[in-house]
Amino acid sequence: MRNAANHASDQPRAAQPQNRYRDLAPQHLHWAETGRTKPVRRSVDLSPAYHTELTQWCADAAEIIGAPRVTGQDVIRALVARLLMDESLARRIRDDLSMNL
Repeated sequence: MRNAANHASDQPRAAQPQNRYRDLAPQHLHWAETGRTKPVRRSVDLSPAYHTELTQWCADAAEIIGAPRVTGQDVIRALVARLLMDESLARRIRDDLSMNL
């Protein structure tokens, strides 16, 4: 016997919206603007080499954009916002993830 949940999973993926996060805008890069009173923390472990390269990238980015500082958190926040807005990027990330599993 099949239930409604099983039936819903049979729907073709193309029937789903291409990008349900399309209404996100760059101003959502900062948690305070989302209406939450407290941010939700996510953490990531990086290899020492990636950590060093990200630190240098942040320093270079700060100089390029004329900011006093760009942090790793700033970069990750921007990456997540872009991932949720850009279906092409999301597809590339899914491809990367499928190769690493």
